[in-house]
Amino acid sequence: MMFEPIESLNKEHLLGLLGLQTRRNPVAFVAPALAVLGVGLLIGATVGLLAAPRPGRELRNDLARRVQNAPSAVAKLPQRATEAYHWMTDKVDVDGEDHRGVNS
Repeated sequence: MMFEPIESLNKEHLLGLLGLQTRRNPVAFVAPALAVLGVGLLIGATVGLLAAPRPGRELRNDLARRVQNAPSAVAKLPQRATEAYHWMTDKVDVDGEDHRGVNS
């Protein structure tokens, strides 16, 4: 019977042998949820604009204005996402305990 050298074993492998896994960071749950929320907000806003009881010309002008402003808003997204990530990681430690002393 061949045994793997101990150097080739890592934490995930050893935990897997015991039927365990590492605890996921709460941020790993929040980031995808925020992404889905953002997509839903975009879809909802688009449907709301298209279903708004406005004259066609007024709606087109409003949409054109929003499209013109979109590049600056999109350029700010990475910075805003980074700020949100840092805010979340400041609130929740890696071990799952928040700064207010409440365990998750």
